[in-house]
Amino acid sequence: MTNTFERLANWNPPANRRDPLAVLREQEEGRIPWLLPIRHGRMAANLFAHVRGSAATMAADLASQPSSGVLVQLCGDAHLLNFGFYASPERSLLFDIVDFDETYPGPFEWDLKRLLVSLYLTGREHNLEGNDCLRMVKRVARHYRKSIMDLAQMPLMEMWAMRVDVEQLLVDSDNKGFRRHLKAVTKKARERDTLHAAERICTTNGEGHLIFRHEPPELWRHGLLPDEWRGDLSCADWNEEMEASYSDSMPSHVQQLLSYFRWSDWALKAVGVASVGTRCAIGLWTGPHQDDLLILQCKEARRSVLQPPDANAPWPHQGQRVVESQRLMQTASDAFLGWSTTPEGHNMVWRHFRDWKGSVVLEELDDAGLALYGKLCAWVLAKAHARSSKATPIANFIGNDDSFDDAMAQFSATYSEQARCDYKQFLAAIEAGDLVSSHA
Repeated sequence: MTNTFERLANWNPPANRRDPLAVLREQEEGRIPWLLPIRHGRMAANLFAHVRGSAATMAADLASQPSSGVLVQLCGDAHLLNFGFYASPERSLLFDIVDFDETYPGPFEWDLKRLLVSLYLTGREHNLEGNDCLRMVKRVARHYRKSIMDLAQMPLMEMWAMRVDVEQLLVDSDNKGFRRHLKAVTKKARERDTLHAAERICTTNGEGHLIFRHEPPELWRHGLLPDEWRGDLSCADWNEEMEASYSDSMPSHVQQLLSYFRWSDWALKAVGVASVGTRCAIGLWTGPHQDDLLILQCKEARRSVLQPPDANAPWPHQGQRVVESQRLMQTASDAFLGWSTTPEGHNMVWRHFRDWKGSVVLEELDDAGLALYGKLCAWVLAKAHARSSKATPIANFIGNDDSFDDAMAQFSATYSEQARCDYKQFLAAIEAGDLVSSHA
């Protein structure tokens, strides 16, 4: 292993490493307080869930260590469950990175390390021995390296259009269990459209209009919130300002499509693990036909955990940061992806809600399936990095032997032990009553 890769392989906690609980509390400042116990409960579920909610801690740790200096647009939180299926504007099922809340420029290996740590920890949750996890992670790191090498040799336009062919993936996989799981997941994803979502979370009011169910604290209709939550605006006025702000970020043909729909309702909705407590809402619109329903998600875009404390963001709006980076890194993106500012001044990202969205169930994968899924994510990550920087600078840095793979695997193993210690500290804080946890 070269000296350069040895520096990347080591996890050496700095003497002034910040207390992970202090980082957690700092991240939660300004969030909706009654949702924080739900966030803590979801993070407490298992070690991987805690890592999902601790992106800020790992970001600070990575920033304290030596880096490659090869900069790309990072996903910023590239763990295994931030990859998934969704519908393209042309109604094809795609597989790509699906969460860009923390996207920011940085050294390419930070994303890869985040992915590999999540893979190592998941392997341990599957009761794999440490050496087996190490070998699996090394193979996935090698797949990233070889994918980058291949992408660097492609004509730029060909590389730019590369995507996972989901149908071909279902045919080509040699592992029957993995193929069977992907078929089940993709079938379920195609069923998760707007009409399916409306059946689950909507009802009809006394006037016969479709509205969201009121199921607090995780689904809370805007009309039942105190007025100050909408800046003392009525629901209709709040919606009008939100639509106008969002429309400014959209191309004219999408504005035309949206003009055919009439707003019906808004509701706060708790989503994910790391995002719980941020302002996240879903809006409901109806069109001229009975099945013309549109549900959009509007999610608060906060400062990326990767942005240095003293640095100015390269984008004037945090929602714009997320949207423009997502469009850069994904081969095809949600047609309704856009940004807005609430009347209260919060930066938001808009997207289609549950439109063919799906993900693998890690607990249902066998050991071979988990390794194959890790390779799939590694290829997608390499493609995203290549789109943001071309692949050549990364390929030139990592070279053509397995020293880089060894370094990434070694880091994953040692940092996973740090994550385990942080999780124990988190659970102890809940046990002591320093953090309130709810399993709602």
